[in-house]
Amino acid sequence: MKIAVPSKGEKGLRDRVADTFSRAPAFTIVTIQDDKIHDVKVVKNKAAEMSQGAGPMAARMLNDNGVNVLLSSDIGPGATNILETIGIAIGSASQDEKVKETVDRYLAQLEV
Repeated sequence: MKIAVPSKGEKGLRDRVADTFSRAPAFTIVTIQDDKIHDVKVVKNKAAEMSQGAGPMAARMLNDNGVNVLLSSDIGPGATNILETIGIAIGSASQDEKVKETVDRYLAQLEV
């Protein structure tokens, strides 16, 4: 499973969750194997600077990176529809929470 979290920079798991999905500066993509974090990569969000169409472009980029789950604090209705259509599940994240805390909380919910 691959989990994406919109992040404020390029610090990976130590970074903070960005306040929005479409125009987040980057996405931290976490690969999970055997219920544990296996790999982490940070991808710059090229849609961050767009005046229009940021949601579809960001969603497409996540899809191209094989993401299964997006954990975000704020996603607009258009981006939500696109993510659901392409099969990316949406979970919640708290703005300014560390990316690792967000991923750990999500994984703990799966174990219940």
